[in-house]
Amino acid sequence: MASLRALHAFALLARHGRASQAAELLGVSPSALSHLMRKLESELGATLVLRDGRGLSLTEEGQRLALGIGDAFERIDEAVDSFKRRGRTELRISTVSTFATRWLIPRLPKFQALQPDVEILLSTSTRVVDLERENFDCAIRLGKGHWPSVEGELLWQEHLAVALSPGLLDPATPLTQETLSGLRLLHSAARRNDWPSWLAHVGLIHPETVSGTLVETRDLAIQAAIAGMGAIVIDRRFVAAEVAAGHLVLPDWPAQDLDTGYWFVRSPLRPQSRPVSAFKAWLLEAAHAE
Repeated sequence: MASLRALHAFALLARHGRASQAAELLGVSPSALSHLMRKLESELGATLVLRDGRGLSLTEEGQRLALGIGDAFERIDEAVDSFKRRGRTELRISTVSTFATRWLIPRLPKFQALQPDVEILLSTSTRVVDLERENFDCAIRLGKGHWPSVEGELLWQEHLAVALSPGLLDPATPLTQETLSGLRLLHSAARRNDWPSWLAHVGLIHPETVSGTLVETRDLAIQAAIAGMGAIVIDRRFVAAEVAAGHLVLPDWPAQDLDTGYWFVRSPLRPQSRPVSAFKAWLLEAAHAE
């Protein structure tokens, strides 16, 4: 029977295509990896890798063996990792980046103090996750709710309010066309409609409605606003700390209520574990308190 260690080394080489990376992952030197390849070739009676000045590459027989092995060693690693975690109480959460960085993470220590045995695994993504098949216990998503095949609880309805550096404007300044036109507008790539929507709501115009400074995320837009690069429209909850610290101000101008909100969602087909139940109760209480 072929050596499992040599087969593992071969599988890593086939997956990553670089001897140095495969050797590092296996915890051996490149020369030791080469020795394992020779050992495997001797055991199987076939040439699996080509050796030249550029390193190692797979032969046709090596490619056939790699196809047969597939992801077997990856699945073994996952099974062992899952077994090692059997004594832990995990809570796997999927959420969107702005909610995670601007609201959830600063408050998570309070939840951890209430549930010290719960190990939190937090992932951020804008894609739709399949809560029935993917390895998430729950998710926080932005939208109108009422998604099929999920159970949802509204955390809060979203709104847009103007925020900017105190050096750009006295927050007591009334909202007029002239005042607004004197400000630069900051846009985030994922929320290009926020400024046009708010301007339509207050019945004013601006030359940078669809132009102006553009950054990738709302978190970057907030940092740019703090630096005095312009004004943003944002949910007040996401800049509460910056306003409290005096880095941003909120003029007494109208806020626009949106028809979207942040929702706690989970699959009703999966058991509601104690960590999920505790997180949901804490999350709803924290959100509604504000």
